Amino acid sequence: MDDLTDRLTRLAERTAPPPREDLAAAVVSRHRRDRRRRTGIAAVAVAVAAVVVAVPVVVRGGDDPVPTAGVAAPGEAAADVLSGPTRGSLAGDAAFVEGVRRLPWSSADVGVPEPAVADRHVVFAGDVAGARWALVAARTGAQPPPLVPDPELETDLGARGGTVVAWFTGPAGATAEQMTVQDVPHAVDPSLPLAYADTGIDAVVVVAAPGDVVSVSERPEVAADGTVSRTWTEVAAPDGVAVLDRGPSSLPSDAAFRYRVERDGSVLATGMPDTRWGGAPPGDLDVTWAREQPPAAPGDEMRTGEMESLLARTGLTADAVAFTVLWAGDVPAPTVGTARVAVFSATLPSGAVYVGTTAAVAVDRSGSAGWSCGSELRAAGEGDRAVAAVCEVTDASADPPVLPTLVVVAPPGATTVRLLDAVGGVLGETALDDGVAVVAAPGDLASVETLDAAGAVLERAEPLLEATLE
Repeated sequence: MDDLTDRLTRLAERTAPPPREDLAAAVVSRHRRDRRRRTGIAAVAVAVAAVVVAVPVVVRGGDDPVPTAGVAAPGEAAADVLSGPTRGSLAGDAAFVEGVRRLPWSSADVGVPEPAVADRHVVFAGDVAGARWALVAARTGAQPPPLVPDPELETDLGARGGTVVAWFTGPAGATAEQMTVQDVPHAVDPSLPLAYADTGIDAVVVVAAPGDVVSVSERPEVAADGTVSRTWTEVAAPDGVAVLDRGPSSLPSDAAFRYRVERDGSVLATGMPDTRWGGAPPGDLDVTWAREQPPAAPGDEMRTGEMESLLARTGLTADAVAFTVLWAGDVPAPTVGTARVAVFSATLPSGAVYVGTTAAVAVDRSGSAGWSCGSELRAAGEGDRAVAAVCEVTDASADPPVLPTLVVVAPPGATTVRLLDAVGGVLGETALDDGVAVVAAPGDLASVETLDAAGAVLERAEPLLEATLE
């Protein structure tokens, strides 16, 4: 099956189990649930080829990046990244540039409204790591708010308006007619940089404004104390375009790679390039079980996929991380019976520990639909602390009923878990079974305490949020 067809198939499976006409509404509904980071199994498995349309992050001051909203940050000079003469090593080949400008934006597998040729402009055309790449932009009018939160789902360019782009690639020495569209054309903010990567040839192109400073970082570094940092290396960017031939990589994907663009001394944006993921699976995972392994269930694929996703996001190989499943089992789920929930830890090379959780339900079409119940980065030596996670268990439909379920996994010596509200009031207590409790989560739950047989408090834990690796 073609890579692009594969990607769209997985995209449909990720957002709704059966075919439905209200797909966009379903996606919006899910994104509004802050604690639910739902994704299909194939979407988190980095071993499968995919195209990801990444949205840059604009830094607006302070330490917290803010997702782009189509406007420049205060104090930043607005620039049109996509205007001006064509850039790149093939910019002087007028016949090639004109041929690329006229190429169709649709393929046999994906149809999109074709922007008028008169509205198109070839932003970049050049030889990249033994291949030929081109970026074409088209102005289609004023840009309304997005139809759905995920630009990867926006294939109706006419409805979106604004500025849309498409990347094209071809073999070495390709003519314009041999160039083919590579990603789903999508709307962009013309004042922000953008980039495309192909792990098949280990190459990246970053397109910024002339004068912008481009830096890259291969992967995040997680220190022993659980803090995360990156090392940034400035790269040549004549006319605002950086062309990177990164060489062979042993990593299964480039999900850990980031680019950064600075303008007038301030960081304008950081992000992951629009990426065609490829390569081999990350290899056999080193997984041990702290408790008895339950019978296999479709939801187990979600746990494996989340582990592989962690490797991809950290840029680590399978033999560098030791995974432990702290607990896995089935919990009640509305309309579909049960959901498979798993709590796992991953010891990173520095000794820091990543704690992750997954939940998944079987669906009719194929396999499972799953989501995270939270995650956390811990300092070295803290992997044995209690874990509390609230899973909003659903049946994965568009606007599903929800069973908030609390899962507590405690270290040896704990016999009871006490549920507390924000002011320390006791909401209830329950006995631990082999150090694990699975109970309905009160709406005002703020923390839990684990107690020993004598009733002494061993430790307090708050429900997991979502760990950031940036």
